[in-house]
Amino acid sequence: MNSRKSPVNDSMAMGLLINMKKSIIWMLLLGVGFPLFAQTNSNISIFIPPITGIGRTQSDNAIIAQILTNEIKTRHGVLARSMQEADFILYGTLAPYHEEEQYFHDYIYLNTPAFITTYTYNSMLRNSPEQVYIFQLILKNEITNEAVLLQNLLYLSIDNVYDFFPLLTYNIFSQINVKKTRIKRAYTDSEDWRNKWLYLRASFDFPITFYALKPEGLVAGTGAYKGNFENPDAVQYLDNKVIALPAMTLGVEVQPLNWLSLEPNFQVGWEYLNDQDFFNMAAGLQIKFPLKFIKGIMLEPYGVVSYPVLTLPETFNSFPIIAFGGGFQFGIKGGRIGSAFIDINYMYYCFGDAVINNPYGELFPKPGVIHYQRSVIGLGIGYKFGLFSRK
Repeated sequence: MNSRKSPVNDSMAMGLLINMKKSIIWMLLLGVGFPLFAQTNSNISIFIPPITGIGRTQSDNAIIAQILTNEIKTRHGVLARSMQEADFILYGTLAPYHEEEQYFHDYIYLNTPAFITTYTYNSMLRNSPEQVYIFQLILKNEITNEAVLLQNLLYLSIDNVYDFFPLLTYNIFSQINVKKTRIKRAYTDSEDWRNKWLYLRASFDFPITFYALKPEGLVAGTGAYKGNFENPDAVQYLDNKVIALPAMTLGVEVQPLNWLSLEPNFQVGWEYLNDQDFFNMAAGLQIKFPLKFIKGIMLEPYGVVSYPVLTLPETFNSFPIIAFGGGFQFGIKGGRIGSAFIDINYMYYCFGDAVINNPYGELFPKPGVIHYQRSVIGLGIGYKFGLFSRK
C-alpha cells in the first residue's frame, strides 16, 4: 500500500488548518473587543450611503451593504438617517481590480490626506488568473471633514468579503474611538476657559450718565429764578445733563453652577459736574446666567444691583441710595484660561433723586436745590482670568 500523501489532501489539510487558525483568532478578537465596543459605541452616529460601483455580481452591492449595516448594529453603533445627523460616514465602492496604479488612485473619490491610515486585504489575489474585484471602504470624520481610514479588500467571491468583514469593522471602530477621544479632549481643553470656579475681572468702562431734569420748584418746570416765583425778576432755564467720562471695574466672579455666576465688584469713575470734578464710587453685585451653546463664546446676561459709596462733593445735596439694572457680557477665549469680553449695561437709580445745590449763586438763587433723575448706560471692555476648573 502506498503511504505517500496526496498533494490534494495536503492542500485540503493546509486550508483547513488556516481556516481553523483564522476562526480561533476571530473568536478571541471578538470576545475581547465586543464588550469594549458595547460600552463605548452607543453614542457614535454613522451614516452609510449606498454602495456604489460594480461588483462580481449585480447583488454584491446590496449584500455588502447589508453586511456592513449588520456589523455596525452588532457593535452598538447608531445608524444615522442622514449625513447631517452623523459623526462619521462610511463610503463603500466596488470595481474590477486591474493594476497597482489604478488600485491606489481610481477609487479614492474623496479628498483624502496623504497620511490617511490604509489597510489592504487579500493582496495575494492580485496575481489570480480570474478577474479580481476590489471593495474599498472609506471612513470620513464628519466633524473635522477628513477621511481617516481607507480599507481595500480584493475578492473573488462574496465569501471573501464575509471572511474579512469582522476585521474591517474592528478597524473602523478602533479609529472612531481614537478620533472621538481626541476630539473630546481637544474640545474640553479649548472650552475649559468657560468652566472655572473663579474669575478675576478687570475692565475699562465708559459710562454715559444721564441727569434728567425734574420740575420741583422750577419756573415752568425748567427755570431757576430770582425774586418771586409767580413774577420772577430773572430766569435761567435749565436742561438735562449728559456726562461721558472713563471709569473702571474690578470684580471677583464665582460660578457655582454651569448656568449661574455671582460677581461682587467695585466701580470707580470720574465725573465732572457744574465745574467740579470728583470720583464716583459704587459697590455692585451682578447675578449672571452663562450661556455656552456656541463654541468659543460665552454669553452672560445679568441683573445687577449697585450701592453708591462716594463721598458727596459740594455739588450734591443728596444722592440716590441704590441702583438696579441689567446688562450683557459677550466673552471670547483669550489665552488658555482667560476671557476677553465686551460689557453693555443700563443702571437706574431708585429711591431718591440726585439733588444738586443751586450753582447760580445770587444771579438765580431759587430754588436752593435742583432735582435730577440719574441713570447710566455703561460700555466696557475687559478681561477676566479663570481659576480652578470645574468638572
